[in-house]
Amino acid sequence: MGIGTTQLAEKHRDEASGSARRVARWLVPVLSLAVLAAPLGVVVAAVGPTPSGAASLCGKPVPITAAQSNSTTGITSKSVSVGNVSIIGGPVPGLFEGAPVGAEAYFDYVNSKGGVNGRKISLTSYDDGFSGQQNQIETQQAETNDFALVGSFSLFDSYGCAVLAQNPGMPDVSVTLDTTTNSLSNVYSAQPINQGLPLGPLIYLKKHYPKSLSLGALVSNAATAIAQWKGQEVALKHEGYKITYVRYVNPLETDFTTDIVHMRSLGVQTLFMTDLDWEVSAALIQGMTQQGWRPMVSYSGGPAYADQFIKTAGGAAANGVIIGQLQALYLGQDRKAVPAVNTFLTWVQKAKKGWTPDLYTLYGWASAQLFVQALKSAGPHPTRGKVLAELHKVTNFNASGLLAPGDPAYKVSPSCYILAKVVNQSFQRVEDPGNGTFRCDAPDWGINGKASYGPK
Repeated sequence: MGIGTTQLAEKHRDEASGSARRVARWLVPVLSLAVLAAPLGVVVAAVGPTPSGAASLCGKPVPITAAQSNSTTGITSKSVSVGNVSIIGGPVPGLFEGAPVGAEAYFDYVNSKGGVNGRKISLTSYDDGFSGQQNQIETQQAETNDFALVGSFSLFDSYGCAVLAQNPGMPDVSVTLDTTTNSLSNVYSAQPINQGLPLGPLIYLKKHYPKSLSLGALVSNAATAIAQWKGQEVALKHEGYKITYVRYVNPLETDFTTDIVHMRSLGVQTLFMTDLDWEVSAALIQGMTQQGWRPMVSYSGGPAYADQFIKTAGGAAANGVIIGQLQALYLGQDRKAVPAVNTFLTWVQKAKKGWTPDLYTLYGWASAQLFVQALKSAGPHPTRGKVLAELHKVTNFNASGLLAPGDPAYKVSPSCYILAKVVNQSFQRVEDPGNGTFRCDAPDWGINGKASYGPK
């Protein structure tokens, strides 16, 4: 499968000891491969370095065979079984539980309307328990028993990549943290990732705060977040920002007094919080309030958009925080403008009453929607190969307005975005184009220093 048992055991031992030493808090947005998954921000504050050598873990993909393409594993005349491999248990219980909750909610919604071509969709939720070895085992179980993987979310999907590379007929419709996994021909993301930033929010900030180009950033000390920061740094410098202060912080830190004092003394006027989870961002705001300092701009590329952020930051102290993200205001503020927000929130509560949706819940839902779209198009006699062929036709996907449009087929990240601000202790859109739409007025700028436009 592309990795020897000794090598796998060593890596598993490393990840286990690392998690025991540095259990981190996790954030939202994605989108980023940390900061994952979304160029503007899903930040996953990983515990220690992610597994090295992801490409070797994955192994060289093999060509798809006729038998793999024609496979109907998991299909009956009345049902379709799909799998979801996410981190649910382990050192941070419930870490990405939202992923299967969101996927299950969308399938419940579709099943309430009769399913797809007469078939109801059932989800088997696998918990890798924060283990790369377990992720690989469960990905293999899903390949053996289920028609496809849908909505998975794990820090260790580079291990499951080995299974997917050897079984190219197995569709995986998930937002992945691993660039090698993302490059596989049988992996399709509802919101493809890129190592960089959409330039639109930066242009907005420059226009409204032209004297705020001295920038300070705190970045979670995790390999994935650091890698994403490198791409963001390229975009920031392209727009004329001067990176005045940067520190990689332990995701468990709560006291940032020294950072605040240094940034104030250096004349920092933009605080960049995209590579921090909402808890750390809230602690930063608390610290700035205690020190009586506030830069012109406090900006988060998505992670601060969380149900608990404003209250934890001190209520009114969070006022003025600006957010740019690749998702609608799915916590409820966009209910009227984007009907899919109401559908999403309603069915998530039916799937798991009392659940507070997060970005991972949204990604699970959106991944399920993308899969269902391809399954419907595959016709009354679907095979894995037919579904993959239909997925490769989806060059513009926005989950009914919940996501900025991206190109799953060619793995092109969105360049559209929304802007929001904390006003009177609530999230509100700013410079809104109206009707719940996204702003599409600038490209995405990646680490390769090239402009990229996603679909509109």
